[in-house]
Amino acid sequence: MRAEFLFRLLCTLSFIFVLASCGPRASEFNADGIELLKEQDFEAAYEAFNSAIEVNPSFAEAYLNRGFVHGNRGELQDALADFNRAIELDSLYVEAYFNRGFIYGYFEEYEKSITDFSRVIDLSPTDGEAYLHRSLMRARLGDREGELEDLKQAARYGDPWAQGVLEEKNISWQNQPE
Repeated sequence: MRAEFLFRLLCTLSFIFVLASCGPRASEFNADGIELLKEQDFEAAYEAFNSAIEVNPSFAEAYLNRGFVHGNRGELQDALADFNRAIELDSLYVEAYFNRGFIYGYFEEYEKSITDFSRVIDLSPTDGEAYLHRSLMRARLGDREGELEDLKQAARYGDPWAQGVLEEKNISWQNQPE
């Protein structure tokens, strides 16, 4: 019985060793891609994120990061597709909603952009940058009241640009109920 146990343990450990020696895990490819992205080596970063996705097709962060590469290369439809996939895999992925909202705004799909920035705010209520971007989209649609309220919220949460705009226009935003 002891020999059988040791044999099974040895087999299990051997299996784990074989799996570990098969190459980098998706998270390692992703980490490499992030470093390459920081160095603006977009082609190598793209390959690293592709490798991460190949190893783990459910790795939402790799899709987000590959979307950044697409965005930096001006491939906005591809970036949008990757942000969509990241959200499909993780419906609570704040960064994916934020970046998709930004792309929708660029494509002048303001309602979709507002929806995504609203989702960011639902998931991260103190994200001043999301309020700022939603205010810009509301301005594009002519919603001046919504624009001003979001601008005030952005300022309350520390966005310096929003604070400067409101101070320049002499609009009070401090110590007001949220």
